[in-house]
Amino acid sequence: MKLISIIQPSFLPWLGYFEQMARADVFVYLDDVQYTKQDWRNRNRLKNSSGSATISVPIVNENLSGLRISQVRISYAQDWQSKMLQQINSWYTKAPYAASILPGLRDILSTRFELLVDLNYETVRFLRDHFKITTPLHLASDIPGKSKDKNLKLIDICKHHGADLLYDGKAAQSFIDLELFAAHGVSVIFQDYVHTPYPQLWGDFQSHLSALDLILNCGPASRDILLSSPVPEALRVA
Repeated sequence: MKLISIIQPSFLPWLGYFEQMARADVFVYLDDVQYTKQDWRNRNRLKNSSGSATISVPIVNENLSGLRISQVRISYAQDWQSKMLQQINSWYTKAPYAASILPGLRDILSTRFELLVDLNYETVRFLRDHFKITTPLHLASDIPGKSKDKNLKLIDICKHHGADLLYDGKAAQSFIDLELFAAHGVSVIFQDYVHTPYPQLWGDFQSHLSALDLILNCGPASRDILLSSPVPEALRVA
């Protein structure tokens, strides 16, 4: 069996994103689908003294209709980079691993990327390196001749990489046609990620934050915490 995960590029993603990446034999960025507003492509959540807060990267809004994720540009009409870095520093300066991790993040967030995906690829690379994930990464846009149908497109990506097992997010249950996938020789397992509480700043544990929160608080222990969610039975068998 060859396991694949296919996920849209996201900004400083949550733990479930990296759990899929870590367990897969191959990981594909779904970079050639329609960009959706109010989503995780340009934002995520971190923790502060008030509980949690959303940080977001502003985008150029004109003519977003029909734009693929790979085409969306970052807006620099305001100095969002300095503001975001100041927020992260103030919220996490006392985190145990802030001194070793924040300088690298600062380099990324200070870079003037034109495209949102390029910033996202760098934040994912930064976090995956701290999780010691070595799964090969690929772009869906590099695969020619894919179907425009949502299900068949994913099947085409699986076939291109010789994968017969798709590990997908729980939300995909709303549209995945399991019978169609099976007819093409691809089985599907849906993720049900369970957060293991870990030491955090600012009071009681909060789940579903950016993975940045984990590595700043737990450093080298982060990989074991990331992978402590129970593995789906079908994935253990595979």
